[in-house]
Amino acid sequence: MRTLGSRLLAGVLVLALAVALVPSAGAQKRGGTLTIVRPTDPVSLDPNLETTAPGAWVYFNMLEGLLTLDDKMQVKPLLATSYEVMSPTRVRFKLRPGVKFHDGTPFNAAAVKFTFDRALHGTPPARWASLAGSLSGAEVVDDLTVDVLTKEPYGPILRTLAMYCMGIVSPTAVQKQGADFSRAPVGTGPFKFVEWKTNTHVIVERNNDYWGDKALLDRVVFRVVPEEGARMIALQTGDADMVLFPSPAQLPALRKDSKYTVHETTGIRVVFAGMHAGLPPLDDVHVRQAMLYAVDRKAILDNIMEGSAGPARGVLAPGVFGYKDMQLDRLYPFDRAKARALLGQAGWTPGPDGIMQKGGQRLSLSWLAARGRYPKDGEITEAIQAMLKDVGIEARVQVLEWAAVFQQVRSNPLSHHLFTLGWVTSNADADYSLYALFHSKQVPPTGWNTSRYANPRVDALVEQARRSLNQTEREKLYGEVQDILAKEMVWIPVYTTKEIVVTRASVKGFQVHPVEYNLALWKTWVEK
Repeated sequence: MRTLGSRLLAGVLVLALAVALVPSAGAQKRGGTLTIVRPTDPVSLDPNLETTAPGAWVYFNMLEGLLTLDDKMQVKPLLATSYEVMSPTRVRFKLRPGVKFHDGTPFNAAAVKFTFDRALHGTPPARWASLAGSLSGAEVVDDLTVDVLTKEPYGPILRTLAMYCMGIVSPTAVQKQGADFSRAPVGTGPFKFVEWKTNTHVIVERNNDYWGDKALLDRVVFRVVPEEGARMIALQTGDADMVLFPSPAQLPALRKDSKYTVHETTGIRVVFAGMHAGLPPLDDVHVRQAMLYAVDRKAILDNIMEGSAGPARGVLAPGVFGYKDMQLDRLYPFDRAKARALLGQAGWTPGPDGIMQKGGQRLSLSWLAARGRYPKDGEITEAIQAMLKDVGIEARVQVLEWAAVFQQVRSNPLSHHLFTLGWVTSNADADYSLYALFHSKQVPPTGWNTSRYANPRVDALVEQARRSLNQTEREKLYGEVQDILAKEMVWIPVYTTKEIVVTRASVKGFQVHPVEYNLALWKTWVEK
């Protein structure tokens, strides 16, 4: 069994979990408040209900999982100190002793089991449940030993357990607070909840009873400032110490200004315009391909992103295990004539107003978008809208608050043809994205296949890849999936993120993470 287990965890999964995470020493200063400005408010502060960054930025500092991903995307210990593979479907974790939740109750194996049962078997299950592969639950062995179970062999199990949304929650607090837990979560982390005023701010404070090295800051205030310009002014006037989603146009000047620090790393999010492949006329692959030819992605990168993002080379970012360059620039170079020709092949002809028509119907598409959820998402949506109009496709954009967009794209049925979204492969394994986004059974509200894409071959490949214990085989299978998706595109991939956070120079110790959600603030201090 041990040999089989070691094969299961080959490559990305072999870890030594004995060493705790220790902040670097230095001239650290305790105390003070860090004020952060960001564009949107959370949907919730409960990982069961919130798997997007506005909430995760906050709860990542309050809730901790068994494992975590460091800034090199390596799995590290957190509430677990070690593991042992008992069988291909059972991994045993030893838990850190003496840890307490913010409400004073003990962290133990029963809390791990409670958290997983609530997420995987609740009504409804957690939003992240469909992203957790064949994870099926946990069994208590003793107070500080827990077995994590999967329904079948599952290659990325440790990476999945290290995701930002896998924080262990206080069973007592959940049972006591009920629905209110989503507004005031209780975990074991270095910060604990103080206050949430909707669309204004969330405040957390240092957990003085934390099991590890205590946070240096007294408090963190997450303020909502939707307008990019207003966020930058807040930084310049000192009303804010940190800006999330800074203005790309201002970054060159900020990099040269000693009053500020630009923290930057290559991210693993792809931002895209998604297409509903089950809704006519986008159920016709010719129409979808025409839209890719119609969009000048390089012009968007150069003129809108201004160096603050990288080109999307497919549906995955290069930092993800299983990534393959889908050769989009070669397959779909910007070519309006080719776009119009493909539309013609699909039976569409120019109407009197320049918009294509067929059988008395105009080629008019409904588009759902937010502004401020992703860097320059509103501007990108408007640019693509204009480019589509140039080839005779009308896109009617409806801009709503992010929470409303999120709710609608997660609903079934979805009545919109297009939607502006981003996707982070949070555990840096292709399974997380290719299975969740493109398997035919992963449609919302339980899954994340917002494009309603269906291809039996893709289904078979992603199923085979997630069950495989051989990392080389998994990589090959994911390459084949991406080859198929390249021909049947249901996205217009625009850019891969650079994770960029700007702080005042007085902010020290902060480290930006490749996963946007992992905004770790406990090693940060303010030198004033």
